[in-house]
Amino acid sequence: MKNRTERKIADGLLVLSLLITLCCWAVNTHTTETHFMKHTVQAGDTVWEIASKYADRQVKPFNEFVYEIQAQNKLAGRYIQPGDVLVIPMASHTK
Repeated sequence: MKNRTERKIADGLLVLSLLITLCCWAVNTHTTETHFMKHTVQAGDTVWEIASKYADRQVKPFNEFVYEIQAQNKLAGRYIQPGDVLVIPMASHTK
């Protein structure tokens, strides 16, 4: 009889710990949605400076954000010019 009671208690504790873990995971889980803004390049602008203007709205490291701007606008091997319009990926959180 004692064995059966101990087993029920152990099973109950296991289920309880799984439920707590699942609830904590659900509360802390969110998705990131990306939308895009346009930025018109001004004289003297660099991709790095432009990225720094929008960095506070990102969920990734700054250097990755700079790379993403370059990739999104196909900037490898070319300089930006005043009047160029860059697409800036912007992250927003949703729950």
